[in-house]
Amino acid sequence: MGYTFTAWNPEWATGHKFIDEQHQRLIVAVNALFDAQRNGKGKQEVERTMNFLVEYTISHFNDEEKLQQKHEYPGYEAHKEIHADFKKIAQELISTLRMEGPTDDFINEVCVTIGRWIINHIKSEDFRMAAHVRSKEQNA
Repeated sequence: MGYTFTAWNPEWATGHKFIDEQHQRLIVAVNALFDAQRNGKGKQEVERTMNFLVEYTISHFNDEEKLQQKHEYPGYEAHKEIHADFKKIAQELISTLRMEGPTDDFINEVCVTIGRWIINHIKSEDFRMAAHVRSKEQNA
């Protein structure tokens, strides 16, 4: 049985295909972490899934930042700082996982923290950034 923390909501689409595909993969990764814990897949699987989620998030941030630089997004520095703050949160979560193990409470905290952060970030910062990038790409 597969457990889902949250399903992708089309309202979260920014209208930029590349960014939206990556956002959907982030939601899949959150769900994979939730499912690994709920199905008792063991500490190693949960750690592997958590590491993938964090690594993919960082890779996604790098891709977004490259797009912002390429299209001279005026909010680039602030957006990059928000990403840096999230990276710190993610590293703290990984440290906690390694010290305490994948308890149900911890996995719930991770899914809520990362899941909500991603969704809120998409609906605010990424909507603005994607609109700017789309307008620059259409006018290129």
